[in-house]
Amino acid sequence: MPKVPKSTRTLNKLVSSHIPPSQDSLCICIRDFTKMILGLTKNNNNLPLPPSSDEVDTATPLNITDVDIDSLVVEERNIATEEASNTKRILHKYKSLCLSEMAQHNIQHPTFQWDIKGQTSWDGLVIDILVKHWLYAKNKESFQEYPLKSGFCTKTIVSVIVEQWLRGQKASYGKDKNNNQNLSRIKKKAKKLLGCETASQIIPHMNCISDTEEDEDGNLPCIESN
Repeated sequence: MPKVPKSTRTLNKLVSSHIPPSQDSLCICIRDFTKMILGLTKNNNNLPLPPSSDEVDTATPLNITDVDIDSLVVEERNIATEEASNTKRILHKYKSLCLSEMAQHNIQHPTFQWDIKGQTSWDGLVIDILVKHWLYAKNKESFQEYPLKSGFCTKTIVSVIVEQWLRGQKASYGKDKNNNQNLSRIKKKAKKLLGCETASQIIPHMNCISDTEEDEDGNLPCIESN
């Protein structure tokens, strides 16, 4: 079995020959759908917090019947038709359907384990549900504003595109985290330096001596200040 590359860039390059380029309408559509589910918008592009350890422990995987997208038809009938839509007019009822199924698997808020390198079981579960609902929405002709090539709209390719996007987000998250840690260290160092400056203001002269100092005989006469 070939060894999986650890580098995000190398892994993305490896799979790029099997999927459309990142600016292809299919990739844009999948990213838009993923961002909608995660609650990301133009005005709020902050990634949601990673799941807690309790959330990860209580999440339940998909079973064989859960994978069937036809099971969503009945559920969709229970959701009122909405005119509200995101940038590319993806109906929000598909977000409601997706969040509803996530809740059934004890995923109370959609997110990924951004702080853990590689794909975790939690990530895989969220991706499986996302891909399932993207395919369902696509079959309902909900992505008409995206000129999609039907040959690429398979579960495998859609999953790979989501995974590629996730790897990029994890890499950015790690860099931001390191930058924040570096900034925190700089602030702490500056605070220490500020403390030294405050002390020098209290005792400003380098040749300052204590109020008592031994003379040649070992006595400690009082030194009068100027």
